[in-house]
Amino acid sequence: MESNPYNLKFLKEKPKDYLDTEEFFSFLNKNKISVRIDNLPRFANNNNIQMAKTEREGSAGSIPTIYKTPTKTKLDEIRAKLLQNNNSELGKENVKNKEKKILEIFDNAKNQSESRSSIAEKVSLSMGVPCNRKLVRRVLNEKRSTKLNKLK
Repeated sequence: MESNPYNLKFLKEKPKDYLDTEEFFSFLNKNKISVRIDNLPRFANNNNIQMAKTEREGSAGSIPTIYKTPTKTKLDEIRAKLLQNNNSELGKENVKNKEKKILEIFDNAKNQSESRSSIAEKVSLSMGVPCNRKLVRRVLNEKRSTKLNKLK
């Protein structure tokens, strides 16, 4: 019995605007979206990318899944979504950039001129992504714990 958890329709052959698993995986990597290859069906389902099943060659193995090629706007939407998720590669890179910006703002501040909230607001404005004072507190406690009297 074959598994079809997403109730995908079966196509006799692959249409030209669809990619097989390997092609879709390399397409995402080329567009700087990092996903595990065994997680592609879940990723496509979560991001509303159309999928279908095709006939396999031979009698062994599972039925191959094909994925509709996403548009540029869809890719940008996915990238923006991944930036907000700290467990994705883009999200982890984004957190590192926020930490650098927090330390830069803190180091350039004059005594008693900045608070954790004001640093978080400046990071949010300069990077265009949300930042909160809890992240600022964690970063400053880890990296600049001896200079915290510099804050308001």
